[in-house]
Amino acid sequence: MEEDLYTLKLDAAWKPIEIVNANRGFTMCWTKRAKPVLFYDNGPIPKLKYPSVIILKTYVSKRKFTIPCNRRNVFWRDKYICQYCGNKFSYGNLTMDHVVPKCKGGHRTWTNIVSACNKCNNKKGSKTVKEANMFPLNEPTLPKVKITDMYRNITIPDIWKQFLF
Repeated sequence: MEEDLYTLKLDAAWKPIEIVNANRGFTMCWTKRAKPVLFYDNGPIPKLKYPSVIILKTYVSKRKFTIPCNRRNVFWRDKYICQYCGNKFSYGNLTMDHVVPKCKGGHRTWTNIVSACNKCNNKKGSKTVKEANMFPLNEPTLPKVKITDMYRNITIPDIWKQFLF
């Protein structure tokens, strides 16, 4: 099966809840746990239609989409911009900086981590923002995440857009 064939999973209220591998979407329809809404024109097995969008038979309680506080996601939230000098950098030229340093009780949380270039991170060191007189351009916050953000590494098919936006 092609690696980039996915199925958008909706709950009974037609709200997007997950993106799954198309094999899983096919299996969910085959076992009657979901109903297909739209199909791909070409699937991995001729004569078998693989679902592009499926709808579950049950409602799923509203849950917020969340992503872990890690390098990739922090840089994405901050748009690859150093929060101290304001310059844009590539992934390999950024670091994560603790606004309240670890040695002073700071933790790796969305509200305490920002993207920083190597120069600014070294300049700030283990000082607080007040001690270093270096304040982040944007207050670090938990990002608002949509389903498309969680799966930003895959290409969203046009046929899904009516269910996502």
